[in-house]
Amino acid sequence: MKRFEESVSETFSLKKWRLTSGTRNICRVLESTKKPLSAKEISEGLDQIERSVDMTTIYRILDRFVSVGLVHLLDGKFIRCSDPGNAHEEHHFLVCRECASAEEIFLDYRDSISGQLRKEKGFTLEEVELSFHGLCKGCKH
Repeated sequence: MKRFEESVSETFSLKKWRLTSGTRNICRVLESTKKPLSAKEISEGLDQIERSVDMTTIYRILDRFVSVGLVHLLDGKFIRCSDPGNAHEEHHFLVCRECASAEEIFLDYRDSISGQLRKEKGFTLEEVELSFHGLCKGCKH
């Protein structure tokens, strides 16, 4: 699997967006953890590697990442997409309540749920956001 920074570089190149040092450094912070991070935590991570970036720039870069599916918002925090090229429309997460790690999972249920909602409620499903909270393998023991 590609490193996150490689996916960002390829996507930015296709969009003809400039890949700045701030963007690369935010990639490194996001790639260094499995935990969703707030913008403030990303800023603190940048400070730790002596690559400070102002909060406005951090939010601008994160918004760009989210807009192209490289990063997801999970409970108000940012986490890199584990498989940006994946065609799944919904991205779901297993979130450990002990260590706060999050693992992206892909579930194939959209057609069955969408059909049921349309039939029973006349509802057209457009988007689903799910996170499952519990204990990961490492924290269970």
